[in-house]
Amino acid sequence: RILPGVVVLPSYNPLLIASEMAMLDHLAPGRVGIGVARGGGRYQLDRIGVDPAAAREVYEEALEIIRRVWVEDDVTYDGRYFSFPRTTIVPKPASQPGPDLWVGSQSVDGVRKVAADGMNLLTAPNWGNFEPHGDLEALLEAYNTAAAESGAPRGEVMVYRHTWLGRTEADALEYFDDMVNEYNHYLALTQTGAKGTREERLKARGTGEKVDFVKSGRVIPAEETPSSEALWEQYSDPVLATPEKMIGRFKEMEAMGVDHLACLIAWGQPIEAVVAQMELMAEQVLPAFADQERV
Repeated sequence: RILPGVVVLPSYNPLLIASEMAMLDHLAPGRVGIGVARGGGRYQLDRIGVDPAAAREVYEEALEIIRRVWVEDDVTYDGRYFSFPRTTIVPKPASQPGPDLWVGSQSVDGVRKVAADGMNLLTAPNWGNFEPHGDLEALLEAYNTAAAESGAPRGEVMVYRHTWLGRTEADALEYFDDMVNEYNHYLALTQTGAKGTREERLKARGTGEKVDFVKSGRVIPAEETPSSEALWEQYSDPVLATPEKMIGRFKEMEAMGVDHLACLIAWGQPIEAVVAQMELMAEQVLPAFADQERV
C-alpha cells in the first residue's frame, strides 16, 4: 500500500492535494491512502505565511475541500482561508468516496476529535521517540471512548513505531546512537520529551514551539542522553529487538486495538543496512502475521 503521511495540509493548496491523490489512486487502485494533519511546527508555518494560531482552522477547511471535490462536481467554496469558483477535479479517484484518509494526532484531545468525526487515526509519539509504556494505551482509550460516546463508527488505528530487528540483542542495538541522534533533532522543535509527565506528553501542542533551533544552516539538536539499558522494560517505542520479542510486542499492540503498524526503520543508517533490514523483517517477522489480509 502507498500512504503519504503525514501531509501538513496548511502548507498546501487542497485542490492540488486532492487532484494528485486522485491520480495516484488510478495508478494503484485500492492501494492508496493519505495521512493528513494540521502540523506542529511554527518555524515552517511562519515562513510560508500561515498564522500558526490559525493552522487548525486552515486544516479543517482544506480537509473539507478535499473530501468534497473527490465526490462532487462543480464545487464552489468561499471560506475564510480558501475561496474558488466552480471547480471539478478530473479524474475523480478510482476509489469512492476517495483514498483512505488517516488523520494524524498525538494528543488526547486530538484523538478524541478524530474519533468523534469517525476518522481513521494515525499516531506516533508526540515528541519523536522514547515513548514510555502506557501512553499508547491512554490514547487508544481516549479514541475508543470518544467513538462510543459520539455514536460514530470506530475508524482504524495505525501506529508508527521505530523498529530495528536483530538476530541477537546486540544486533538490535547496533544503531542505537543513531536513534538517539534522531530523537534529539526532533526534540529541537518540541516542548517536552519522555521525561515529561504523561499529561505533558499527551497534550496538544500550542503555537509557541521553539523557533530558534536552526542556526548557520543546521538544526541545533537537543542534548538528551537516553540509555539502552532497560529499554524494553521502559519504552513502547522504540522496538529494537530479536524476532521473538518483536513479534510479541506487535501482538500486544494488536490486542490493544491497533489495526496497522508502520515501522520506521531509517533514521540515519546506511541505505544498505535499511534494505537488509526490510529483507530480515520479511523473513523473520511478517510470517507471524501471514494469516491476516494486511500487516
